[in-house]
Amino acid sequence: MLLRHLLPAASLLVIANICFAQDQTSSSGSWDKIKNARAITIGYRPDGLPFSYAIEGSKIPVGYAIDICQALVAKLQQAMAIPQLDIRYHAINGQTRFTDLASGKIDMDCSNTTNNRERRETRRVAFSMPYYVTGVRILTLSSSKINDMYGLEGKRVITSKGTSSFQTLNSVLNNGLKLEHSECLQHQDCFNAVQNGIADAWLMDDVLLAAYRAQAAKPEQFKIVGKLMSIEPLSVMMRESDTRMKKVFDEEMRAMASKQEIARLYKKWFESPLPGKRFNLNTPMSYLLTDMLRYPSDKFDN
Repeated sequence: MLLRHLLPAASLLVIANICFAQDQTSSSGSWDKIKNARAITIGYRPDGLPFSYAIEGSKIPVGYAIDICQALVAKLQQAMAIPQLDIRYHAINGQTRFTDLASGKIDMDCSNTTNNRERRETRRVAFSMPYYVTGVRILTLSSSKINDMYGLEGKRVITSKGTSSFQTLNSVLNNGLKLEHSECLQHQDCFNAVQNGIADAWLMDDVLLAAYRAQAAKPEQFKIVGKLMSIEPLSVMMRESDTRMKKVFDEEMRAMASKQEIARLYKKWFESPLPGKRFNLNTPMSYLLTDMLRYPSDKFDN
């Protein structure tokens, strides 16, 4: 009310027009750009198995998140009422997924990104409803005496750069534990560091730890230990302004959950031999993901 008394009517009209324009831009986001180009660019991690990964001899990545995103893009094409919507793929890592999304190099991140408050508020991003729930645990050599986070005292711990496992490590440090910390850019580098004795432990989402252990030459040389040190809902990430696209994605995610399509894809990627690989993760769906698919939501306070 005070603003109305202090500013002339013309100024108020200018402010109203600016706000309206901002609202229009916010609600439209990338919609028009994607619709006019009839193409959308998906960011994926070549090393994000089983969520997204590259297969030798193929230019198109595969994975659980890739399958889900392809279904979402098909729904987006239908919502845009266009005859064709091409999918382009762009490789990202833990750092570039945020910068490439902000710059427009990618329109959506379909790798293994955690939906958390810090990213929503500081990175100006939005997330779909989760397609997986994981948590940070510890991978170490089977011969190691590390069996939980307290065993990390005085050890060399590595985390994947740009991932939420770094924030989880901070909680370990807040418990008074002292350790040496380093980072790697690629997940494979972290695994190699433990395998070659450069690091004593790798902190990462338990499903990724299981994937890298499973494809090792001698999986029995590694163990995954400790309780879940965090709860990590993994979701499709997009720009904060892409509210219209997010609405389409969330509606389709609900439909996929209710029709058991996500459960079918889960069985394909977590309980069957992986395409292009010679191993099976043999990881039944957790009660956390089962409950989340029963009551889907994109709201998390983590």
